[in-house]
Amino acid sequence: MGSMAIVHYQFRAHHHYSGKLFGLRERVLMIDHDRRIPPRAPFERELAAEQTVVSDIQAFGYNAVDSEQTSVDADHPAVWYLVRQDLYLNDQNTAFLVVHWKHTLDCISLLDVIPGDGTKLISD
Repeated sequence: MGSMAIVHYQFRAHHHYSGKLFGLRERVLMIDHDRRIPPRAPFERELAAEQTVVSDIQAFGYNAVDSEQTSVDADHPAVWYLVRQDLYLNDQNTAFLVVHWKHTLDCISLLDVIPGDGTKLISD
């Protein structure tokens, strides 16, 4: 039982970066959580790029057949946690984007998107 969201990031390189391979990595930190679930350790990983698109899967849930997992009933609202996701291009030390998410069993919500220094919105 749980929820899932898929985010697609599409990149356009400036002319002086054209043709160079890029990498995207994320660092995820739990910033708050429901008292019924344990805190989650921060983690960092590379996200696979296919040409100019990177997909990121956000997932939250539990195994309904495992009696040790958190149960949900009408008297107790669904468990939740808030995460901060910092996104980095290549080997940069500063994030180009900071994203805040709320994960619940019913949905995963995008709460805030904060551009890093030098990050600009490009409109078509």
